[in-house]
Amino acid sequence: MTVIDKTSFEKINVDEKIYLFYQQLQTMIELCSSDHSEDTLQKVSAFSNAYPGSSHGYALLGITYSKRRFFDAAFKNLQKALLLAPIDETALTCFRALLQDRGRHIDGITILERCIFLKPTDPVVWQQYWQSVSSIVYEEYTEATAKRFIKILEKNNLIRPSQIVNAIIGLLEKKENLVEMFRIETQSSFNSELNRIISVLLETPLFLKIIELCPIPNIIFEIFLRRLRKTFLLHDSLETSNDNYLAIQCSLALHCFTNEYIYGEDKEETQKLKQLEQFVSDVVSEGASMPWRHIACIASYRPLHKYNWSRNLKVPVPMTNLFLRQVHHIDYELSLRGSIPSIDLITEGTSVAVKDQYEDNPYPRWVNIGILQKSMTISEITNLTGIRVLSHGSDPSNQSNVLVAGCGTGQHSIEAAVRYANSNITAIDLSLSSLSFALRQTRELNIENINYLHGDILDLTSWENTFDVIETTGVLHHMSDPMSGWRILKRCLKPKGLMRVGLYSGLARAGLAEVREKMGELERPITNQKIYDYRNKVLDRAGLEFEKLARYPDFFSTSELRDLLFHVQEHTFTLIEIKNMLNELDLVFCGFETVDEKTKEAVSVGGGDSESLFSLDAWHNFEQLNPHYFSGMYTFWVQRPD
Repeated sequence: MTVIDKTSFEKINVDEKIYLFYQQLQTMIELCSSDHSEDTLQKVSAFSNAYPGSSHGYALLGITYSKRRFFDAAFKNLQKALLLAPIDETALTCFRALLQDRGRHIDGITILERCIFLKPTDPVVWQQYWQSVSSIVYEEYTEATAKRFIKILEKNNLIRPSQIVNAIIGLLEKKENLVEMFRIETQSSFNSELNRIISVLLETPLFLKIIELCPIPNIIFEIFLRRLRKTFLLHDSLETSNDNYLAIQCSLALHCFTNEYIYGEDKEETQKLKQLEQFVSDVVSEGASMPWRHIACIASYRPLHKYNWSRNLKVPVPMTNLFLRQVHHIDYELSLRGSIPSIDLITEGTSVAVKDQYEDNPYPRWVNIGILQKSMTISEITNLTGIRVLSHGSDPSNQSNVLVAGCGTGQHSIEAAVRYANSNITAIDLSLSSLSFALRQTRELNIENINYLHGDILDLTSWENTFDVIETTGVLHHMSDPMSGWRILKRCLKPKGLMRVGLYSGLARAGLAEVREKMGELERPITNQKIYDYRNKVLDRAGLEFEKLARYPDFFSTSELRDLLFHVQEHTFTLIEIKNMLNELDLVFCGFETVDEKTKEAVSVGGGDSESLFSLDAWHNFEQLNPHYFSGMYTFWVQRPD
């Protein structure tokens, strides 16, 4: 590429200058992505000198220096880029990675905090921020770090709280006085230490914040929370009004509601709860002063919407959120069920059984979600995920039609509605309970480009609708015949359309099969009580079965544990089987999404070259050496070629 000299550049009109700039910028980007030689460095430097007022040149120069391991020069140029454009995404990403690589994590976070101050609503900066804060292994607890996490959690719908819960757990495990509370060995000792425990929790707002928002996948935290709940129920003077105690009780009740009361209850607790329920009912009937701490205590064991008296109370401010989530949201969801259109009556045997499971246990119950993100075209999304497509069938200027087949409680459909620019989302699911939850959340977030439908994938055979993208993750492997469902979805895909698929790995889930074999299957029908009892049996053994299950966050929530271990229908696959299925369906494998560099290198080395990333044979060989890599699911993209 030839960079035009300054004298000639000044003679060009404005439109031509802009065109020339972006033409040269695109050339530089393509060059930097594949070549970091001295020749490239000189070309990028010339481009940067030609456009000294542009952040792009300095950002590319910084990246090139970084790849060539000239870190001081990389820092200098990236800082120049950020001075010119404080939220330059390329510069931010590289600068953060460079600082982390050099062990300067806090410096990188400080820069991002400055960017947040300058652009408080920019999704790119916030995404960089939470990724930076949560990627550090903290050696000590500091209030500054705790406040950063609270800032992220209070930025509602920036991320799913589950995405940073393990980082928060890691930080809280370094808080010495909190860890002392975790070390209390017996329930009786815990009871006598309640005042000190409450004092420690009040000075640890991050702990209270995170337990309100998601399940906590850590058995030490679970034991502590179980004991705290039991102490409030059996040994605390609930008649004594205490705002601090009430605040902690409400946080605990929200946590138990979010994990769907996975802790269960023992006989002593059940007996005391019956007394407490009768006492509250009598007080309400008599019109006496409300026993709010008693009610908060009940709410940590059973959802308040089950009690008729919960609808007619004048709730104090500290309990507003508790009643909102445990009563009013549930009532609103019930009112929405009749407004969701149905495709057809669900009749296929397995579909009916799966539907019944998710009516009982909508999966998952969630509070916040990651919708503060930049909307992108389909081509931008495929570029970001690192997959390879034959060509794009859709015009970026047109509206994208996206089908989410099996949308559950709406996380998937809502994030798709935000992620795909200028899109219309059709979201279907078997369960009205799940759909009404999804519709409530969608309306509360003021998202208007999702159309929810109640129905079965098997009933889409008569549809004339076709889609640019179909997303179906965690769905096909719960059908009686996954290939039948996949064929139907393919017919709904436009020529050159893309499909994002998630399927269970047989190798990654082998440990779960071993647990079922060792512990035995649950007798059907499955009930929540049977799940609690089974889980407690696993915890009591505290052996290999627990270790295999505890690596799954699903172990810490009722609906997720049911989905993990006790689903009415489940298939698992190997990558060779998936390869054969794609051949039969005439779909082209485009790659696994968002693969980290270390894995790319391992697959490429094992397969011989970078083309191995698009070979299911190469990925199969990689999985044999790394059997837990796909412990969530195989999540990959395919394309319809015709």
